[in-house]
Amino acid sequence: MTPVAFEDRPPDRADLARALELAPRYDKPGPRYTSYPPAPHFVDTVDGETARTLYRARTRTSPPLSLYAHLPFCESLCTYCGCNVIISRNHAIVERYLAGLEKEMTLAADALSGGRKDVVQFHLGGGTPTYFSPDELERLHGLVTARFSLLPEAEQALEADPRVTTKAHLATLARLGFRRLSMGIQDFDPQVQEAVHRVQSVDLTAALVADARALGFSSVNVDLMYGLPFQTLEKFKRTLELVLTRLSPDRVALFGYAHVPWLKSHQRKIDEATLPRAQERLALFQAGVEAFVGAGYEFVGFDHFAKPTDEMAVARRTGDLHRNFMGFHTSAGSDMVAFGITGIGDVAGTYLQNRHTLAAWERDLSEGRLPVQCGYARTEDDRVRGAIIQELTCNGRVPVALLEAAGTPWRQTWAPELARLAPAVEDGILVVGDEGLRLTPLGRLFVRNVCMAFDAHLGKAPARAKKPDAPRYSRTV
Repeated sequence: MTPVAFEDRPPDRADLARALELAPRYDKPGPRYTSYPPAPHFVDTVDGETARTLYRARTRTSPPLSLYAHLPFCESLCTYCGCNVIISRNHAIVERYLAGLEKEMTLAADALSGGRKDVVQFHLGGGTPTYFSPDELERLHGLVTARFSLLPEAEQALEADPRVTTKAHLATLARLGFRRLSMGIQDFDPQVQEAVHRVQSVDLTAALVADARALGFSSVNVDLMYGLPFQTLEKFKRTLELVLTRLSPDRVALFGYAHVPWLKSHQRKIDEATLPRAQERLALFQAGVEAFVGAGYEFVGFDHFAKPTDEMAVARRTGDLHRNFMGFHTSAGSDMVAFGITGIGDVAGTYLQNRHTLAAWERDLSEGRLPVQCGYARTEDDRVRGAIIQELTCNGRVPVALLEAAGTPWRQTWAPELARLAPAVEDGILVVGDEGLRLTPLGRLFVRNVCMAFDAHLGKAPARAKKPDAPRYSRTV
C-alpha cells in the first residue's frame, strides 16, 4: 500500500464547510479524555489506603512528581462553570482549608518518604487560586517546599481570575518561582458576559497581562470559550481581535462550552434557546483557528494554540506533548499527586480522586486518612487504549509501534475499532495506512469522535452511577 501524504496543518474553510455537513452525524455525547478511562468510571474500591500503598511503593528511582493543589473557592458563580467550586465571600474559610492542606500534604509526604520526592511541575487550579491572599499563597507554597523538593527547573503555574487578582498577588507568585499564568476570559462581549455572570473588561485583563510580564512571567495564557449564550460569529471575531491586539498571549485555550445542566444545576439558568447550535459552534471555533493561525500561532491540537517558540508548540513538533487533568504538558513520566477536594492524582497507573465535599475531606484528614474517595487502577488494555487516545489528542497520529503493543498484527487486534472508524475514513476524517493512523485537518475537528472508537468503557454504566442511563458527557461538536 502506498502511504498517504500527511497534511499537518490546521483545518481551513473547505474543511469547515465539510464539517458543517458532517456535524449532524457526529454531534453526540462524548468524553474530553483528560483521562482514560474517564472519571465517571472511577470506582470507590480505590481509597486512601490504596493511595498510601502506592505512595509507599515508590523508590529513589521512581519518576519525579507533579503536584496539583485544588483551591476551590470563588466569590461568585459563572453560569457556564463545569469545575468543582465553593462559592463564598467569607474569606475566613481559607484558614480552615489551609489547615486541611497542611494535614493532607504531611500524610502524603510521610507515605512518600521512602521514595523520590523531586517535583518537576506544581500547579494551582480552582476555583480561583487568587481568591487566596498573597500571604496565604506564600504560606501554601511553604507547605509544599517544606515537604517536597521543587527542582530548579520545575514548572510552577496557576490559574487566575483577573477580576480578583492584584499586582501584589503576581509579585508574590513571581518571587516564589511561578512563571506560567493562565487567566480566564471566555468572551469580551458585554451581552455574553452578562449572560454567564462574568463581567470582565479588556482594560482590566490587559493591565494584568502587562503586570505579569513586567514581573517575569515567561508564559501568559488565556482561556476563551465558544458555544456560550448570545455568541455570534461577528461578535466573537471582535473578541479574538481584542485578544490578539491587546493581550498577545503565549498560549490560548479555546474550549467548547459543555452544557450539562443534569450534572451542573446552575447551568439551568442559561436559556438553551440562546446557545449556538452545532454548526454555529463549528463556525465560532473555525474563526478562532483562522484568527490565531493567521497571527502566527500553531494549532497544537484539540483546542489549544501556541506561539511557535512556546514549549507546547515545540513539544508537539517533536512528539513530546502530553495531556492530563492539568491540560497539555511536557512533563512525561511523572507521577501526579493531588491535594484538596476533588483533586485527581495519577500514581503508578492508578487514578486517585479526593473527596468531593469539604466536610468529608476534613473528616478523613482528622482521622489520619488520605482523603481519596474513588479512583481506577488501569489494566494493560486501559494503558494501551489510553496511549492511543493520548496520541490522537496530542499529536494527531498513532504509530504502528503503539498499535502493535498487544503483540499481534495491529489490523487484526483493532479490527472492531477499525470497523467503527470506517465511516470516519470514508468521510475524510481519518487516514488508515501502513504507517498507522493519522487525523486529517478535517479530522482535527472531530478528534473526540475518533477517540471514542477506542474507548472500551463507553456505553457501560459506571459502577457508581445512581442513574445508569443518565448522560454523562457534553456533545462532541
